[in-house]
Amino acid sequence: MISRTWLVLAVCALAGAAGAILPRPGGPAPAAQTAAAPSPRAAVAASPGLVEPYGEEREIASQVIGVIAQMGVEENDAVRANQPIAIVDNREQTARLASARAQLAEAQAQLEKAINGARPEERREAEDILAQVEADLNMANLDYARKQPLVKSGAATQAALDQSTATLRGLKMRRAAVAERLALIVAGTRQEDLAMARAAVARLQAETDLAAALLDKTIIRSPIDGVILRRQRNAGEAVTNIDPTPIAIVGDLSRLRVRAEVDETDIGHIRVGQSVAVTADAFPGRRFGGTVARIAQRLGAKRVGTGRPSEKTDMKILQVLIDLDPEVKLPVGLRVDVSFLPANATAER
Repeated sequence: MISRTWLVLAVCALAGAAGAILPRPGGPAPAAQTAAAPSPRAAVAASPGLVEPYGEEREIASQVIGVIAQMGVEENDAVRANQPIAIVDNREQTARLASARAQLAEAQAQLEKAINGARPEERREAEDILAQVEADLNMANLDYARKQPLVKSGAATQAALDQSTATLRGLKMRRAAVAERLALIVAGTRQEDLAMARAAVARLQAETDLAAALLDKTIIRSPIDGVILRRQRNAGEAVTNIDPTPIAIVGDLSRLRVRAEVDETDIGHIRVGQSVAVTADAFPGRRFGGTVARIAQRLGAKRVGTGRPSEKTDMKILQVLIDLDPEVKLPVGLRVDVSFLPANATAER
């Protein structure tokens, strides 16, 4: 009797279990059947990567040693190519440039004077002086001619004749000097003097250009259009050859890229133009699209770590550059996972 009772209880228990497993008409499906099915577009390869600006990050450093006098940007500021972002104290360079420009102006004036020669007023002045000297010389000749017979007759002394002779000789020498100066004015500057004047101008022009270049180096400019990703220096800090810390880091955020590290065993599945799906732990449940833009030609050591216990650190990798879709906005430096999709497949958002 007891065994029959246990048999009935066992049959009832089995029936109850079957009712719990089998779906009831119109009832919900079992939990095992409601789980999401895997995507039919299985990735052909996967790799870790880092988000970076288009054209990579640019470190902006100073070419000169000194103290930062001004910082003109803050982090997240948009900048244009060649826009000043900082100025190193440049009072010495400014003074040198002013001195070089003054010397250049003086040399250019000397060259112009040598090219143009004497002014018309100087020529007329020399001609008038020569005419006056010649008139005085004629009077001295007449005086000397009159005194010679007077000395012979005793009407004049020998001292008077000697004085007239000396005056005549002095006027002849003065006439020769004035005539020579007038000839130089008329002839103009010699070619040798012109060449020396031109050489002086060229030398001082080079010194001025050098001073301007040294001054320009104290103005730190952005090399590209982009955004200041990090400002690492402040006004008042010294920049030296010992400390290599850049002043700022700039990047072009108009487009983003991912630098992925593909295991050497998977490089045969990667090609330029291939679609990828990018995921990140910071954005669970989201997938970002992209396209392979460039594939390196040389294997190297792994640099991007995932922090997972199963990660291999001694493998060789190939760097692959991926252009993210234009609408994708992610923080620079974010660690992501890249899934390389098969041909004709696109990333599911």
